[in-house]
Amino acid sequence: MKMILNQLDQYKNMYLQANNENARLKHAVTEHDNELKANQNTIESMENRILALENENKEITAERDEYKTKCELECDSHSKTKEELTKTKEELTKTKEELTKAKEEIEKLREAKEAKDLSEQANVDLHSVVQVLQHRLFKTNSDATNYMKGEMEADECRMNDMDFKDVVEEANKLVKELNEEVDQTPVDPGKDPELPKSDKKKEKKDKEDKPKRRRNVFSIKVLDSMGIDTSNLPAGFKLIHRKDKITGEDVWTVRMYDCYAPLAGCIEYEIGRFNVPGHDPMCSKHPDHIIGTNPLFPSFARFYLDMKIHYNVSENRILEMLKDMEAFMPQSSLNKWMHEIMKCLRERLQGLMLEVIKSSTYTNNDETRILVRNLMEDKPDKYKVEYIHAALSLEKKLVVMLYGAGSRSHTIPEEQIFEHSNIKYFTADRAKLYETVVKDIEEKYDVKITRTACWFHARHYFVDAFIADHRVRPIIKLMNYLFYIERVADEKGKTGEARLKFRLKFSRTVVQSIMKALQRMKDEKDVKKYGKMVMRAVNYVLDDKEAFQVFLTNGDVEIHNIAIERCFRHIAMGRRNWGKAGSHAAAENLAFMYSLYESCKMNNLNFGRYIEDILTRMKDGDKDYRAMLPCYYVEKFDEVKECA
Repeated sequence: MKMILNQLDQYKNMYLQANNENARLKHAVTEHDNELKANQNTIESMENRILALENENKEITAERDEYKTKCELECDSHSKTKEELTKTKEELTKTKEELTKAKEEIEKLREAKEAKDLSEQANVDLHSVVQVLQHRLFKTNSDATNYMKGEMEADECRMNDMDFKDVVEEANKLVKELNEEVDQTPVDPGKDPELPKSDKKKEKKDKEDKPKRRRNVFSIKVLDSMGIDTSNLPAGFKLIHRKDKITGEDVWTVRMYDCYAPLAGCIEYEIGRFNVPGHDPMCSKHPDHIIGTNPLFPSFARFYLDMKIHYNVSENRILEMLKDMEAFMPQSSLNKWMHEIMKCLRERLQGLMLEVIKSSTYTNNDETRILVRNLMEDKPDKYKVEYIHAALSLEKKLVVMLYGAGSRSHTIPEEQIFEHSNIKYFTADRAKLYETVVKDIEEKYDVKITRTACWFHARHYFVDAFIADHRVRPIIKLMNYLFYIERVADEKGKTGEARLKFRLKFSRTVVQSIMKALQRMKDEKDVKKYGKMVMRAVNYVLDDKEAFQVFLTNGDVEIHNIAIERCFRHIAMGRRNWGKAGSHAAAENLAFMYSLYESCKMNNLNFGRYIEDILTRMKDGDKDYRAMLPCYYVEKFDEVKECA
């Protein structure tokens, strides 16, 4: 019995073990099923990825369909599926890399095509770009030279060899080409009775008959005539007389050129103290001074100012020149004495010069930069860019330059030049300060002042734009015609109403044609078509359209601001030589001295001789300062003349 029970226990235990084994096997089967499901899920995810890649790449759609079919047929083999998936991933990676490379190449080709199209559209010439950059780097004047060394013909040089009628006809032809319809009828130069009649054959013959210009012809003052030196002749010599000579004597002249070295020195004056009955002790008379106790003679001041202002020599080099003359003096003393004299001239003459400028009806206005040491700062060697304002009257042949503590504010020209003046027109650039001046004068005093624009500045913009688009050439040529017409009017001596009629007859059509062409370019609103440089030039003119056409309403108004730009030329040269001013007071004195210098040039006066003369008058007690202004000045005691 016990054996049976033991066997039953054994069978029971075996049954339990079998049940456990069965449960384990079921669990293993379940895990296997889960694993199969996971594999199936993996396969499904891979299939989804393949479908997504199919959408991105149509070129491999057929290959992926074949692979999908193979995966469905071989889903029992997990390892094979894994290998196939790995291969597919590698192929897809390679395909992506190839697609990326293809996209990059396509993008490069697209950019190259756009660059080519823009280049062909703009007609960019790299040689022209290099030439313009050279002009900018080496400060050459693109309008004074042959523009870009042949890239753009210098029309004015060519027009000088043409008859005026031919130039006008050429301008009319270009106007017709640029604009199909023009408001004004083309000018018929044959109807103008004032046009000069020219016979080209006769002109050519006259040019041939004229003697050629001699070179190396010297004009110099004869200091002394030495006569004939016969010390080298033996006894018994006799001067030869020829019948074909006017004088009958065989004598000619040989010139030897001499230049006396500059001399610097001083004159010593003895001053004695004397007892005078009935008075306190008195000193003998001191020499007359220009101002206060300043020890400089007018001749010394002339030497310094001639070097400083006329020749733009720095003060250090002036001191070196004085050392070569065996004259040694401290720089601080020389600087102090000369600025005393410059201040004296400024205080006595600048107010009168402003009065003359204010009496004009038309002026040219502009400003320029100067480096000035700012002594109020913590750093004593700090220099700031300050500004000099200038007003030029071509009518009075006078220019005034105002420093005004270096400010660029509109208050300086407004208060010192335009307020309570007769000025009705002025030419200036598009700086905001001049717009403010016009607005303030009209609001304060109910007086209208008209600003005119400079066509020379406009041409500069188009010359720069020429490097990007050669199609602006007709605009530049028409501007050249405007300048040529103005020069012809000046040569004919036309002023006021006569010059206005001349402009209306010949210049108005050209201006209208330019404005129409620029407006058409702006209305297209395609910046890429012309480029930023071209649109910059176009907007510069159109945004100030009215100011550019004022010269067609007043014959006394100039079409450019070149006259005052030339007045700044010497200051620009000075900046390169003496560099900077040591204080605001020094800059103010320099600005005034350049006013005197440029005014002397306008009146054909020798600056050095003028300075010495007026300082001598001041030293002698002459207080007729108005007669010392360059436009009124007559040397020594000649009769004073009025301004033109």
